[in-house]
Amino acid sequence: MRILLFGATGMLGQAIWKEAIRRGHTLFGAARSGAEINVDVNNPVNIISAIDEVSPDVIINAAALVNLSECEDDPGRAYLVNARPASILSRISLERKIYFIQISTDHYYANDGDNLHQETATIKLMNEYARSKFAGESFALASPYALVLRTNIVGFRRKRGAPTFVEWVIDSLKNKKQMSLFYDFYTSSIAVSQFSKILFDIIHLNNVYGVLNIASRGAHSKKDFIESLANRFGYQLENPLYCSVHEMSAIQRADSLGLDVSKAEKLLGYSFPGLDQVVEALYMESEEAGT
Repeated sequence: MRILLFGATGMLGQAIWKEAIRRGHTLFGAARSGAEINVDVNNPVNIISAIDEVSPDVIINAAALVNLSECEDDPGRAYLVNARPASILSRISLERKIYFIQISTDHYYANDGDNLHQETATIKLMNEYARSKFAGESFALASPYALVLRTNIVGFRRKRGAPTFVEWVIDSLKNKKQMSLFYDFYTSSIAVSQFSKILFDIIHLNNVYGVLNIASRGAHSKKDFIESLANRFGYQLENPLYCSVHEMSAIQRADSLGLDVSKAEKLLGYSFPGLDQVVEALYMESEEAGT
């Protein structure tokens, strides 16, 4: 199987790359720099040239601007990165009958605690990040050969000066820094390694289109996630600040990001990981890398 991956150098892109190689697929990575194919996703000519060069069976778009502040400060850039490329890829998917997978987000739900949201749940667009990602979903679904995956991924990128959430937490624990633990911000976070395995299991089904949730089972608060991470990695929390996300954030954000994964579990015939399994996967990945 020939796969073209946009966003190959990001946290998720690196994990998808590893899983593709493990399964014996031929994967071509595309990114602005540092990848096999250098592509500016804001440039339609670059995108089409990459597809012409690779002739892929599957296109995965994992390129995204995920920083909420940057999206708020520059909505135009958020649209150009998170939405417009999906419209181009969708058109090519339709014309050439290429399986197109758009990696989306879970930042669509608010004010209902740890509720788990099905793919058909009512969406609330609270900020520019959510608006641009939802526009990307809408563009992608213009192709009948497209699959949108909603998720909340966590993991390691190992890029100096740009830590992931997990890398920031572990560094804060190591250096005994005080952290804010949000007790009312819920997610169904899943490790990128776990997500990537599920992703390829879905690709191998060869007939899954539309919108699908890929996440951990159940919803947990950021407080619970950080406490579980600290416990597994053997660190003590130093004077944690327990607080509401709404007290600390200047950006209006969704706070109830739990995802119902029962549809995907039924398709694949197995249960997805829970919080303990997600944390264990992160611990094992850290141990293997010697970090």
